[in-house]
This record gives sequence, C-alpha cells and structure tokens, in this order.
Amino acid sequence: MEILEDITEYSKEQIALQLLLNSLETIANDDELLWEIESKMVLSEAIVNAFILQKDGYILPTDFGLESKESNEAVAKALSKYIETMSVYKLDTPESRWEAFQDLDVDSADDNDVEDFFDWIEDLEDFR
Repeated sequence: MEILEDITEYSKEQIALQLLLNSLETIANDDELLWEIESKMVLSEAIVNAFILQKDGYILPTDFGLESKESNEAVAKALSKYIETMSVYKLDTPESRWEAFQDLDVDSADDNDVEDFFDWIEDLEDFR
C-alpha cells in the first residue's frame, strides 16, 4: 500500500475514507470477489445501516460474500474502524454522513473510489 498521497489536502473525514478504501483495495487484491456487485450490495447495506442511518441494534455482517473467512473478517474490521473513526466528527445527520462517505474526491492508492466498492446511494429513502 502506498503512503497516503496529498494528505495535506484532505480533511480528517477524507483521510478516514481513504484509509477505508486502501484497506478494501488490499483485501480485493487477494479476494477478487470484493469487486463483484454482490459484495458491493452487502457493503452498501452495511455502511448505510451502521454508519449513515445509524440504525439502532444494527450489527455489521460477518459475511460479505468473499472466498475466505479471513477476507470477510478483514472487511468487517475495515468498516468498523472507519465507523469508529468517523464517530468523533460532528456529522450529526444522516445527510452529512452520507455526503462525507460518498466523497468522489477521495481515491485509494490505486485510484479506486467509493463507487468501486459500494453501490452509489442515490436516495437514502431506499434504505429507511
């Protein structure tokens, strides 16, 4: 994994997103199923429920449709770390968390963005 580029240009929220993308990219390099639409759907549902909407009682899944238990665990760990990191920032509404998450100005080390790992969320109402 490359050192974070343009780190001085990124806000703290963007750095957290870049770290998530870098983690997912590393996992995907070992388990190509992470690039598939089925995994994107599970990841999207997880990030919406756990982070954006912060649904009470929601627990991150342990299976993201990947080949190995280790890959699934690594994805869960990366999502948990992102959510925990973002919890310290003043993102008080689902809309502010949604906007921070879907930041296409943030790329991973290999130029992947949120759309490469998650379905683009057009309307939060689809998840409520």
